[in-house]
Amino acid sequence: MNSTPRVALIGCGRWGRNIARVLSELGALRLVVDPAADKIEGYVSGLRAEVTADINAAFVSSIDGIAIAAPAIDHYALAKRALENGKAVFVEKPLALHLDEASELQMIAEEANLPLVVGHLLQYHPAFEKLKQVIASDEVGEVRHISSNRLNPGAIRTEENALWSMAPHDFSMVLGIAGSEPVSVEALAVRVVNPQIPDQFSVQLRFSEQLTAQVNVSWLSPFKEHKLTVLGTKGAVVFEDTHSERDRKLVIYRDYVAHGDNGPSFVKGPGEPVEWPPLEPLQQEMSAFLSCIKSGTAVPTGPAEAIPVLRLLHRASAAAGL
Repeated sequence: MNSTPRVALIGCGRWGRNIARVLSELGALRLVVDPAADKIEGYVSGLRAEVTADINAAFVSSIDGIAIAAPAIDHYALAKRALENGKAVFVEKPLALHLDEASELQMIAEEANLPLVVGHLLQYHPAFEKLKQVIASDEVGEVRHISSNRLNPGAIRTEENALWSMAPHDFSMVLGIAGSEPVSVEALAVRVVNPQIPDQFSVQLRFSEQLTAQVNVSWLSPFKEHKLTVLGTKGAVVFEDTHSERDRKLVIYRDYVAHGDNGPSFVKGPGEPVEWPPLEPLQQEMSAFLSCIKSGTAVPTGPAEAIPVLRLLHRASAAAGL
């Protein structure tokens, strides 16, 4: 394929509009399918794309790929239909709600030799990519603990709890750094607004005797914080995506523990900013999807990366008694 792939977007809600914008900027958006087509027609027309409420329009022969930003409960059925119609698929997280469904989608995609890309956005964030390079270069030594906080005074959902809504991003990053799935999972669910839908989770993961992790998510926090901290034997590196200053979003702290005659002591310092490319993560993600369609380029968030994240969501849910 020499030309830009032609993509249909299914779902144009709050996040779907961002996907529509970026696909339009990349020259790939041809069609937007949404039940509320009449309400979004003005927005979509500004992106030089057609809009319809007819789901069948997405599966015509002139469409090369389908991006799915519909509710999570519909991901499996839509992705399966798209793959069975010979379309490359990008699907927002989670890939599916059930592990057997996710495995089936992986099998269909592999047998048809079709791209199946999952929306774990932070894998495409240039600051997170740089953080992984810092770890790989041994600048912080051997990783001992990973801590991730995703706290938002944000939208309270009724169709999914805070774990399924927010933690996939953090689980994706943590598993990517750890390089394996945890041997044990513990979780605490906190219910404030609705006794049936937890608003906050704290998840503890143990990968080995020397590597642990903790993930905290909440949509009831009075402040916003998206912070990933990696503690190593030589130092620490912190990715704080919500920091107001760009040069403080990724910071390395070297030799933060001093070993003297009186034992170890903490060495406080401002840390060193780490440079990273000023690229938009969503544009990187959509560009990767288009490259995958066009030339078969590998992506970091295929089923092999997404299914362990889904498995961890189920394990954390079970550990919390859900």
